[in-house]
This record gives sequence, C-alpha cells and structure tokens, in this order.
Amino acid sequence: MTSLRKQLMVWLLPLYVVAAIVVATVTYYMYGNMVSFFMDNQLRLFADSHAAASGSAPALRPLTEHNVVEKGDMIVQIWDRNHRLVATSWPELDLKRQTSQGFSDVTIGQLRWRVYTMQSPDRTVQSAQSLGFRRHLVKSQALQAGLPVVLMIPISAIILWFGMRPAVRRLELISEAAARQDEHRLSELPVEHAPCEIQPLVLAVNTLLARLRNAFAAQRRFVQDAAHELRTPITAMSLQLENVKARIVDPASAEQVKQLEAGLSRTKRLVEQLLRLARQESPRPADPPVAIQLDGMLKFAIADFMPLADRRSIDLGYAADIDATVHANEDELRSLIHNLLDNALRYTPPGGIVDVTLHRDTGVVTVEIADNGPGIPSELLPRVFDRFFRLEGAETEGSGLGLAIAKNAADRNRIGLELSNRADGSGLIARMRFETATAVAPAAAPTATSATLATESAETAADPQEFATESPPSV
Repeated sequence: MTSLRKQLMVWLLPLYVVAAIVVATVTYYMYGNMVSFFMDNQLRLFADSHAAASGSAPALRPLTEHNVVEKGDMIVQIWDRNHRLVATSWPELDLKRQTSQGFSDVTIGQLRWRVYTMQSPDRTVQSAQSLGFRRHLVKSQALQAGLPVVLMIPISAIILWFGMRPAVRRLELISEAAARQDEHRLSELPVEHAPCEIQPLVLAVNTLLARLRNAFAAQRRFVQDAAHELRTPITAMSLQLENVKARIVDPASAEQVKQLEAGLSRTKRLVEQLLRLARQESPRPADPPVAIQLDGMLKFAIADFMPLADRRSIDLGYAADIDATVHANEDELRSLIHNLLDNALRYTPPGGIVDVTLHRDTGVVTVEIADNGPGIPSELLPRVFDRFFRLEGAETEGSGLGLAIAKNAADRNRIGLELSNRADGSGLIARMRFETATAVAPAAAPTATSATLATESAETAADPQEFATESPPSV
C-alpha cells in the first residue's frame, strides 16, 4: 500500500529537480549573453583607448598567468605602423596580429581567447580575454541560481513529511473509529476530522453504517421475536406429548413418540440458543464484570455435567494446581464453560475421557478441556466458531450454535479461546486463556477427581432432562 506522503514526494521532488535544471540552463544562457556583451564592450573600450592615444606606445602593467586565466584580466597588445609588436601586458601569449578589425575567437594550444582588434594609421591595438574564464564565470552563476531550488528538495521533503502529519493524523482518527465498529456498535465516523476532499467518502460510509445498523437491528428483532413466539407452542406441544405418552401402551407407538420427544427437545434447545444469542448481541449494556473464583466455577460447572457424563459412561475429571480470580460477566463466563463442556461430552464416545485442567501456561492462567473424541480436521478449525456450522457426517445432534455463543462470550469478556487437535490425534482441546486473571495457590488439595465431583453433583446437579434443555449444544 503506497503512503500518501511518499506518493507526494515521488511527484514533487523530481519536479524540483527538473525546475533546478531548467533554472540553471536558462540562467546559463541569459547570463552568458549578458557577460559576453559586457566583456566584449570592455575589450572594445580597452582597444579604443589605446588606439586613440598619440605618441609612443605606453608602458603596460605586466600580468601573470593567474591574473589572466583565473581572474580574467584583459591582455593588451600594441603594434606600430610597421606591424612590429611594441608593447604587450603578457608576453607569454603568442597571439598574432589579426588582419581584420572587430571581434574574433582564437585558439592557442588548449585555450581559447576572445580578441578585439582596432587599427589606426599609426598603430594596431588588440585586447584579448580568456573564454575559459567567461565560461567558468557563467557556469558559477548558473549553479548559484539553481542551488536554492536544489536546496528546496530536502527542505520541501521535511516540510511535506511533517506538514502533512496533521492531515494524516485526521485520517488515522477516522480509520481508528472505523476499526472500532462491529455488529454490536455501529456508530457514525467523525466527519469533523476529515479533510474536505475526504468528507464525501466519510458521509457515504456513515450512510452505509446506518443501513447496516438498521439491518442488524432488524435481524436481532426477528431472531428474538421468532424465538419468543416459538417457545409457547413448543411448551404446549411438550405438555400434550406428556399426556399422549401416558396413554400409549403399544411398543411401536411408544418408540415413535420417543423419537418425536427427542425432536421436540432439539427444537426447544435451538430456541433457547437463539434467545441466548439474541441476548448476547443485544445493544443494551451487559451486566458489569465481577470478581469470580475460577476454580469454584469450574467445579460447579463440572458437577452440573456429571449426570450427563454418568449417563454416557464418560470419565469427567478435573485437576488444578492454582486458583485464579477473573473479572468477567458471570452469566457469560458460565455459558462459555458450559458450552465447551457440553461440546466435549457430546463428541466423546461412550466410555471416553474428558479432562479439565486449571494451570499456568507461559505465565497465563489457562483452562483446558481435553476430550478423546474424533477431533476436527485442521482445515475446518477456522470455521468451527461460525454459526450453524456442523461437521459433515457428524453423528452427534446439535444446532451448530454452541461454539458461536461461546466465542461471542469469550470475546465480550476478553478471554482468549482456541480449539486445537491433540498432538497424537486422539481428540480435541478447548483452551481458555485469561490474560488479566490473578493466580493464587489453591487453598485446598490441588486436584479434584471425578469421584469427588460426582459426590458434589449429587447435591448440586439438576435433573438430566432439565439440564439437557438449559445447557446449549455446540458444533
């Protein structure tokens, strides 16, 4: 992705370079013409002044090579009427008498000279100047003219980089506001922060967000209303089914009624899950987080699931080498743990093992729920938290909402939730990471076995059929 500031620099800085070259070139030619005109006029005045003098040839101030080549002093040569050289200001210059009057360019060795010749009846006067000095003078002036433009390149880069910072920061504020949007909070982006060129885009995005907000609200209302409307007829059907069961004595009819009862139970579970999901996605603020002892909540949750584990002959065990205090919504944390336990027990075959552990993992309080079920293909792991997603060919009944509800609860309480297959391929591990939890050493024995929890469940667990309605399934 190209940076706006870099893009402007890519366009503007080469423009400065081109401008500097143009300025230097124009200055070279304009200043060159001016210097040539001025210096030629000086040569002519030198020659005219000596040609107009009468009498013998004057004594000329001797020049050195430094004066002539580096400083551009003008050389004067005088010939008498017999074309004899009678005076010269630099004898080292082997400059012949020119036969024609006026200006001419003469090359002597590696140097070129600008010569003006003036003839009179008594003498011939020549004045000369190094053309190399003129070129050097013109180049220096051209470079001096282009230098400010060249110096503008780093200055402009600095001004452009830091000067655009406020505008870029305003765009960053809009981006941050957009990044905070989700299906639960769709607020308008701040138009006042947007530059006038970006405001139409921000207004268009705000219009789109308003439409999405209305669409999500309509979807939530539909799910909630549908779930509420379905509860009454499902409850009535359950009561009627109980009345029918009491009057059936035929084994074949009893089996059919049992299948009907199972389907009605699944429907009731789905309705309860839809209501739970609608409550989670409700725009109303959730209950504030409270301090929760994680060890105690896990024990109570496992005790609730003991009847289901016993019914399926699953060894449900728990071990903890620490206790931890977490701040979360109690109902949502309980829902998260229940959904993961329900998922593990449903997918573990009869006679299997489900282990729950509370420990530190790289310094972070972690709860792991490991089963020895079939696991999930690695390519499908990113999709397991999608709503209504179920594995093809899965024999376990479910609606595909349990893990979606668990993920929603984890995100709302800033709990890291991930699923991974065991390294040996013998099942699945659901891992909850509590980054902000405060860990302490357990006050009691560090490990609670399934037998201990089974004793607790006799006092705390609800009726298995009632639990099957209240604990939502997962994938």
